[in-house]
Amino acid sequence: MATITIRNIDEDTKRKLQVRAALNGRSMEAEAREALRALANEEWTNLGQEGGLASAIHRRFAKLGGVELEIPERGHVSRSDEGSDLTRESKPSGLGTAIHELFAPLGGVELPIPPRRKSHRTIPTFE
Repeated sequence: MATITIRNIDEDTKRKLQVRAALNGRSMEAEAREALRALANEEWTNLGQEGGLASAIHRRFAKLGGVELEIPERGHVSRSDEGSDLTRESKPSGLGTAIHELFAPLGGVELPIPPRRKSHRTIPTFE
């Protein structure tokens, strides 16, 4: 558990907290802890009610302006003669391709991709 110290609380606020604590049968410290917990939970709940994380991100960055992305047409997908293999009749498209085409004129960044490692953990079996 973390500990915080709050200084310079005005007397009126302290008195109201004492009364609230007495009405709820708690110490003033326990009442302050419960009030902070309720406030923090309310903030997270309101975030979820207003559209979730994507909406919160949109609201935060909306004042900076937006970017119009061209949505590429989807290629026609058909089954090949062999059965279950899918073939695409046009060039690859999708969100990754659109992002790449948008930022390609800015140059690229070479990122080292580490080799994959096998996990040393055993896979549990349930019988």
